[in-house]
Amino acid sequence: MGWFLVVVAVAAVAIAAAATGARLIGHSLARRVVLRRSRRRTRIHTSTETTVTLAADRRTLHRGQFGLWFGEKGHAVVGHARAHDRAAGTVTRELLHVSGDLARAAAGYWTGHLHAGPASLQRPHCEVAIAVPGGSAPAWLIGPGPARPSATWAIHIHGSNMTRVTALRSVPATDALGMTSLVVSYRGDGEGPAVPGHASTLGMREWEDVDAAVGYALEQGAQRIVLVGWSLGGAIALQLAERSAYRESIQSLVLIGPVTDWRAVIRNGVRERGLPGWTAGLAIRALAGRSASARLGLPEPIDFEQLDWVRPGRLAVPALVIHSDADREVPLSTSVLFAMANPRLVRLVELSPADHCWEYNVDPAAFNRAVIDFLEPHERLD
Repeated sequence: MGWFLVVVAVAAVAIAAAATGARLIGHSLARRVVLRRSRRRTRIHTSTETTVTLAADRRTLHRGQFGLWFGEKGHAVVGHARAHDRAAGTVTRELLHVSGDLARAAAGYWTGHLHAGPASLQRPHCEVAIAVPGGSAPAWLIGPGPARPSATWAIHIHGSNMTRVTALRSVPATDALGMTSLVVSYRGDGEGPAVPGHASTLGMREWEDVDAAVGYALEQGAQRIVLVGWSLGGAIALQLAERSAYRESIQSLVLIGPVTDWRAVIRNGVRERGLPGWTAGLAIRALAGRSASARLGLPEPIDFEQLDWVRPGRLAVPALVIHSDADREVPLSTSVLFAMANPRLVRLVELSPADHCWEYNVDPAAFNRAVIDFLEPHERLD
């Protein structure tokens, strides 16, 4: 019997080790979902008055116009690629606008941020502080252009691992309809109130901060609200449409690459990284479990059912979804399922191939046209 006990003991140790390893894998993947990630630096080789040469990779070779942050507050608007030197591993692109000394910069951050701030929109603007749970969240209040002022306000909500500057891309479309824009921040994004553990609740609590911004807009004279949500901001907009104290004033949603099913996004992320499919289940269980989510710094487990919008019957307001089948983070299939679940309320517009939330960067005219075509009929009824 001694050999049997030894085998049992070895098996027990192996099973315990495997279980521990699985927990570690799940915890590691879960951290990537809810914690802010450091930005990847892009090497800047040379620049002239009209071009900039960068290290070539999937991002810097992407079609469209992009932002390049460098130095303390330097920002460049970079246009289409002019040359790709495969041997040197570089790409040379048009340089459309520069603020700062790009010639002295050796590296920067490649982003979808075409605007360094609201001033580049050339509209009246100011910063306001929105009182939210736990403190205040700054927001840009941007007045409309020469179009007939509308009683509808647009609230622009940025995505995860970003700040409100990235949501400025959707302001020109709502501005064209005479809407005042409020471009908001929220807890945990680096501008709104800090959160314990710096962990995102994937929209479960962030929506409360944007709800305060909706209340602010109504206090300032808005009669109707359009929510414009980017990625996680789309998930937040959907929570508001269902749970907001002011949901009767929410007229419609504009969602860009929205997260309508976090479980599908996690599974997609695992596939993109070449990991076994079962690891996605580990991450989902970690985020939904009480003890594991607490270790991640979350105030409560993630309720994936509450964040699941591909189930029919939940949506109550019209929604435009702008998405691309080249999105590597949030698969287009989730937006297709969301539209199929709400055929009378959702208009899905698939734009030219673009990575996650870069549809505007690839084709701003098509992006603006889709938003205006969707929102304008509602404004005509005013």
